[in-house]
Amino acid sequence: MEDSSDKTRQRQVLAKLVQQIIRRRMAAPALFVLESAKPLSFVASQALIFFQPIIQTMLSVKDYETFALAIEDRDNIEWMIQQLEAAEEARACGQTTQIGDDK
Repeated sequence: MEDSSDKTRQRQVLAKLVQQIIRRRMAAPALFVLESAKPLSFVASQALIFFQPIIQTMLSVKDYETFALAIEDRDNIEWMIQQLEAAEEARACGQTTQIGDDK
């Protein structure tokens, strides 16, 4: 069972990844992948072994391990989707947004 510190750590790592996705202007493909993978979050987390070299260009090895555990939880996937959508909306309006701010 996860405790709140595990969930907080996961959200920190996910926020870091969301920031990298936004910085690289890859929100649209990321949203597509996340929406597609949401129903299969556990299976998707297992596929991360294949994607490890790509994701590790944005995250450290320790953060990658946390990310792989976090992605098993559908709530975390939904949270990432919400963060990406909010950041893209803010960018379209010429504003900046802080990833991880709950509104």
